[in-house]
Amino acid sequence: MNDYKSDPHCKPAYTDCGIEPFDLILEGGAMRGLFTAGVLDVFMERHLCAQHVIGTSAGGLTGLNYVAGDHGRSCYLNTKYCTDWHYLSMKSFVHTGNALGIDLMFDKIPNELDPMDYNAFFNSPMILTTVASNLDIGEADYHTYQGVAEELPYLVATASVPLVSKIVTVDDMHLLDGGVCDSVPLMFSLMCGAHKQVIILTQHDGYVKRPNKLMALASTKYSDYPYFVERMAHRHFEYNRIYRRIKRMQAAGDIFVIRPARPVTISSMESDPHKLMDLYNEGRKQAEASWRPLLTYLGLA
Repeated sequence: MNDYKSDPHCKPAYTDCGIEPFDLILEGGAMRGLFTAGVLDVFMERHLCAQHVIGTSAGGLTGLNYVAGDHGRSCYLNTKYCTDWHYLSMKSFVHTGNALGIDLMFDKIPNELDPMDYNAFFNSPMILTTVASNLDIGEADYHTYQGVAEELPYLVATASVPLVSKIVTVDDMHLLDGGVCDSVPLMFSLMCGAHKQVIILTQHDGYVKRPNKLMALASTKYSDYPYFVERMAHRHFEYNRIYRRIKRMQAAGDIFVIRPARPVTISSMESDPHKLMDLYNEGRKQAEASWRPLLTYLGLA
């Protein structure tokens, strides 16, 4: 990705690409999203465009670049800025109250340092839905993101990890990372009526989420939001349940899943670009290995 350059004069990857009637569901996972970036770059190279992209947390951010048809951007930005503590680190949390560098990621980078082609997103034939957690009611908030400035808080919210992020207030709601309430928004896609789902997970087959060791701290910090605390306390049950359902539906041929072949060992705030590139390449590898079966599932073979 060292040769990547965001160029507004380059045609988006979706140009002359037919939109296929399936939902693309993207799990989050902070820097584990480099796996997803690898998969989506292969999709863009091979002109596969989903009608609807539904992303939680890092899945929402990676999905943004996919919908914009900006091949390579997710990998490039994360490997370029991962060593800068202003980007994503506990040092950023200590100094700003947000582990994720809001000003750098959502203002300086897309508007100055590595400008985003906003027109490519506005004109995309694909739809992006970002998933956040509504603290007031303890339920997921699904927002169809149009890319206008007033909606930026929704993009910030989906990536705002609890305990290391400030609560995002928008439209009279208090929001944080969508992973607490809907880590893998498969059920939302099914309720929307989509007949085919392609899911990109960021954990290997056999992964089991454990109880949150910081629940005592979370209960105190979010005492004004008891329903959200309840969801945090039970998240591992819900997470493992949806992973089991995904496995059953995958075995039945009802959905298509791409995931890491082995445990992902990088940290959520990984600052080693070489490790991130390795994970990105793993995503590419799994996408390429899955390509023919994927086309068969989608009825394109």
